[in-house]
Amino acid sequence: MNQQKRFQSNTEFIINLISLFLAHTLSIVIFGVIIKRITPYPKNDTIEYIFVLLISAIIVFLYFSVRINFTKRDRTFEFTSTLKNCLLTYGLFGAMLILTKNPIIDSRYLFLSSFIFYIFFSLIGRYVFKHYMIKKISKSKFATRVGVISTYDRACEFIPKLKEDWTNNVTALALIDADFNESGFVLKNGKSVFEINEVPVVANIESLIGWIRTASLDEIYINVESTDMLPNANELIEELEDMGITVNINIPALEKIVSQSKYNNLNCVVENDYPIAKFAPTVISPGKLAFKRLVDIIGGIVGTILSLPIILIVAIPLKLESSGPLIFKQQRVGKNGRIFNIYKLRSMYEDAEERKKVLQEQNQMDGHMFKMDNDPRITKVGKFIRKTSIDELPQFWNVLKGDMSLVGTRPPTIDEFEKYESHHKRRLSMKPGITGKWQVSGRSNIKNFEDVVKLDCEYIDEWSPILDIQILIKTVGVVLTHKGAE
Repeated sequence: MNQQKRFQSNTEFIINLISLFLAHTLSIVIFGVIIKRITPYPKNDTIEYIFVLLISAIIVFLYFSVRINFTKRDRTFEFTSTLKNCLLTYGLFGAMLILTKNPIIDSRYLFLSSFIFYIFFSLIGRYVFKHYMIKKISKSKFATRVGVISTYDRACEFIPKLKEDWTNNVTALALIDADFNESGFVLKNGKSVFEINEVPVVANIESLIGWIRTASLDEIYINVESTDMLPNANELIEELEDMGITVNINIPALEKIVSQSKYNNLNCVVENDYPIAKFAPTVISPGKLAFKRLVDIIGGIVGTILSLPIILIVAIPLKLESSGPLIFKQQRVGKNGRIFNIYKLRSMYEDAEERKKVLQEQNQMDGHMFKMDNDPRITKVGKFIRKTSIDELPQFWNVLKGDMSLVGTRPPTIDEFEKYESHHKRRLSMKPGITGKWQVSGRSNIKNFEDVVKLDCEYIDEWSPILDIQILIKTVGVVLTHKGAE
């Protein structure tokens, strides 16, 4: 099951559970509290009632739920499928109550009213998700940012199907059969083309590599008749691998690529009625990513609560020593080129960024990262909060927002990212983190940026929940001993 189907399936189940809860709550309030037609039942009977209801909902969901994409369902289909789901759930529920001889089955007011309310809330839940949440998801920072390489005719057919997967945000299109002149991209028949299905045309065969190197993408879809239409196709695939971007190619165009690609993972799937081969340098299951996000949310909440009193204590000497805001906000580059604002306690003087330009010649880091001992831009209090990593505490808010993870790679500044070569970008194929392998590997002793990239790529290739836990434990030790924190 692909990511969209899995997410849709889980969402429908959650809608069902919420609808059941609201239906019974409303029934009890109306007929138990207000009208007083429902009398309280013994605790054991109530627990059995709830258990049987949940079992019925799970069985119906697993064996009878609709698997058709939300975007392909019309109102009539949605109504009939929802009604069928509710009838099956309550039919099975009623039968199981009779078999278990649960006395609550005698409460017709509760049973019938909750059934009617269940239908109502199920329809409302699906409507809200279909007409509001799907649009929000496809345009949010959590959507998969997709680029397409194709010809005009194939793109006209393929892009609408690609957009049916509402976890995709199709951001740009490269037309390999278009020329470019002063008026824009032009087809062989002289027709100008600026967009297809609201997806802007941003490149042709000549500007393809340049676009890929500067675009912020999670995945690329290549839909062509043959890879012979793409000069140096293998070099293109390898460049995308270096950048950590997943590549999807329609299977008829695959023969040469499959035999020569250096990709570690190849998976043939059918997406949106198209047989596709998916190449990815590293594959992490949606379930594991969901678990990582859950840990981030819990850790972000706990970290934010514990950080507040520390931040309040440090705020006084920080403000007394130098002018400027307490919280320093700076644009950084996150997963696959996404720009976000990172938050830190200000440890430098206000003119730090201007002075950085003058200090570039004293950079002790070999590569696209700035670092120097005894940095004159850092305040006295700033040295303390950096040594103890207190300056990083506001980043728990970044974790809660979803811009960062508890464990990941260091997010570069925009000017650092602009100097990246293709293979450097692979370190951003996962969310950046508050801590990471570089931070717990003696970062003060690492002077070469390529070594940082190597550590980050090792983390991505070897990632597991256990590895994150190990790094978090090591981070505590590093913070307490002040090792590597400069």
